Amino acid sequence: MARPLIFVVLLTAQVCLHVVLCQDEDSHINTALLSSVLDRLTNRTTYDKRLRPRYGEKPVDVGITIHVSSISAVSEVDMDFTLDFYMRQTWQDPRLAFGSLDLGLSKEIDSLTVGVDYLDKLWKPDTFFPNEKKSFFHLATTHNSFLRIDSDGTVYTSQRLTVTATCPMDLKLFPMDSQHCKLEIESCKYSSRNHFFYYRVCFSTIVVG
Repeated sequence: MARPLIFVVLLTAQVCLHVVLCQDEDSHINTALLSSVLDRLTNRTTYDKRLRPRYGEKPVDVGITIHVSSISAVSEVDMDFTLDFYMRQTWQDPRLAFGSLDLGLSKEIDSLTVGVDYLDKLWKPDTFFPNEKKSFFHLATTHNSFLRIDSDGTVYTSQRLTVTATCPMDLKLFPMDSQHCKLEIESCKYSSRNHFFYYRVCFSTIVVG
């Protein structure tokens, strides 16, 4: 029974590869031009990643959402819990807007999905977890991250993390207790009070029993 299953999987892989190749052939996108656009967006004469977008103006609105894959452990002894999730952040950086540029392409490009190493060239929020005990990024088989830049300069990132965070527990009713554990998300340097930027946290509390 195993041999037919392997045959079906291989056949599916071949079909998917054929579809991708056909789409790439029909799109006629000059990747050399796109590479030059990416270089222009982060040119040091016009872009400094050490400065936030709209420096000196209104705060940068950073949207954060979390897609939880699993809560792999809850420890009453250590009073912590371990969470595997995808953290997605989005913000707008007008310096990265390419909609008004003449790309010399046969059709308009709405967004650029690029390698995550390009993120090292960009300004990004200094998000961190105050109640974190330990954490790590997933790197198999490569860095589990995603980066997309829209034509208006909106940046979307997604990163897979595993975080172990503290959770003070009241165990008077153990084992019939119910605990509320929070994964706290904050900015390391700034807050809305000093008008540098603020975060809109869409997900911050996890309930475990």
